[in-house]
Amino acid sequence: TLISITKTVPMTIMNRRQCSGVVNKVLTGLKNGLPSKNRRRRPERRSIDMQELELLESRQLLTIAFDFQYAGAIGSGVGFEDATNGPARRAALEDVGRQFGAQFVNSATIKLGVTSSENSNSSTLASAGSELWNTGTGIFGDIEVVRHKILTAIDLNGPAADGTVDVNWGSDWELSADPSAAADPEFDFYSALLHELTHAVGFSSSIEQNGNSSLGDSPGTASLWTKFDQFLTDVNETPIISSTGVLDGPLWNTTIVGGTSPANGLFFNGTNAKAANGGLPVGLYSPVVFNEGSSGSHLDDDNPAFAGSNMVALREFGPGTRVFSAIEKGILADIGYT
Repeated sequence: TLISITKTVPMTIMNRRQCSGVVNKVLTGLKNGLPSKNRRRRPERRSIDMQELELLESRQLLTIAFDFQYAGAIGSGVGFEDATNGPARRAALEDVGRQFGAQFVNSATIKLGVTSSENSNSSTLASAGSELWNTGTGIFGDIEVVRHKILTAIDLNGPAADGTVDVNWGSDWELSADPSAAADPEFDFYSALLHELTHAVGFSSSIEQNGNSSLGDSPGTASLWTKFDQFLTDVNETPIISSTGVLDGPLWNTTIVGGTSPANGLFFNGTNAKAANGGLPVGLYSPVVFNEGSSGSHLDDDNPAFAGSNMVALREFGPGTRVFSAIEKGILADIGYT
């Protein structure tokens, strides 16, 4: 029997002098510090000239397409349904999807359900992720609806949406394709949604804080995991999960709150990622206090070597990174993409 599971990885933004964004697990989401209710909001802008994103090395024509399925009609609600701003918001999301998908050789049409909120008191900015589907077979990667569909052309959950995207419009967003247009206190929509779509295609761990799998299996019991999980190790490259799908509970409990790389914490040791990192495993965000939705699913932004990378946990106001680093490209290659 197939069992559908919904998991998300949100990006969160910590309230520093300039806020930064942290993303969670399989559905990615953005969070920020609580904005001032009296803060003057700048009008949303979106330029006509679209700037191309340099994502993966491949310069192929569009092959991954996104079918964004909105919650309602323009004028029927907030956010993407807002009567005034909805059309521009949808146009920006569609453009991010086109630019993101055009960088892959793999081919598929991915259906993402799109929802909105408008809560200025929430720390969540946005989220996106893949549906997980228990097929009962395979150990690493077969449960991810989005990734599985892209790499095998098999749609595990049929006509249902393959994943989700949610944006909280309670904070200020800059919709322009021009990366220089975003300014404090605005968040760069293109950069943030690039980050979120990257989580949706598989840059994310499915391991719960207590070491359980997304299927509810506890440490020491064989289970099914994301492809990303296959490459999780400690600093000595000891696998967190064995080749038979059994998670090492004590090792996970130590590494996920191990602290800053390259000496401590959780690592990703895929061949391509290591090659881009000087032959060393790549440090992942594993602060000494577990951060739900962020720990284990991002590059380690406490390590200055990853400063400026799109897939770190923290994000600031203003222009964001819209390109993948060599290490991020390596991770995407390790989980199966070309």
